[in-house]
Amino acid sequence: MNIALIQMAVAAGDKTANYNKVKQLVYRALDLHPTPDIIVLPELWSTGYALKDLHTLASDEGEEEAAFLGELAQKHKVWFAGGSVAAKSQTGILNRAQIINRSGDLTASYDKVHLVPMLDEHKYLQAGNSHCVHEIEGVSFGFAICYDIRFCEFLRKLALGGAQALIVAAEWPLIRLSHWQALLKARAIENQYYVLAANNVAFGEAPFAGHSVAHGPDGSTLAQFDFSEDVKVVNINRDTVNTIRANVPVFNDRRPELY
Repeated sequence: MNIALIQMAVAAGDKTANYNKVKQLVYRALDLHPTPDIIVLPELWSTGYALKDLHTLASDEGEEEAAFLGELAQKHKVWFAGGSVAAKSQTGILNRAQIINRSGDLTASYDKVHLVPMLDEHKYLQAGNSHCVHEIEGVSFGFAICYDIRFCEFLRKLALGGAQALIVAAEWPLIRLSHWQALLKARAIENQYYVLAANNVAFGEAPFAGHSVAHGPDGSTLAQFDFSEDVKVVNINRDTVNTIRANVPVFNDRRPELY
């Protein structure tokens, strides 16, 4: 299975610019070889990190963005998975990762569980209350959004729930780039699954880190981005996950009664 990661400079508060940019980068991804089966976008790709304006920018249940991606998915017969949007619900605004199939249908979603207190996310967003492991054409994917990667127990739960790969959408800041790099690699190694992470690369008053990355289930680096907009495709294989888990059987050796 081939996964395209899109690293883009998300324009905060400018949905029109972001829609146009996504189209450009999706077309670029589709021109790559091998052709991607799944395309991954960053966190809040349509609105950017404009938290104070989400009450006007967020679409009802994220339906506007799902329809936009659904049209692209149906036209090009590709999945979109993990890129998150601001979804207005009856109880508040959720940071929602969407999974859209080749027919353009929204098949699953994940609402960000962990909100960043340092950035007052709790004042503008409502936290989700469940995790998501979803099968896409024979491969089980877990989903996380940005700050979630700091919570090893949460991501281990996805592995125990069958995840063979983790998709991460992020707006991770440059000031903590070293944390981004260390945490993603550690999550791949400890859970023995692929980690596929797409980040914002916009530079401004509070620049984002870029450095999207794909790690193998042994911690190897399959693709590495820098500080520029880019698209890369990596191949993942569930048999590789099974082999690594058999050779280093950490799941069999767990002693959860002690922790």
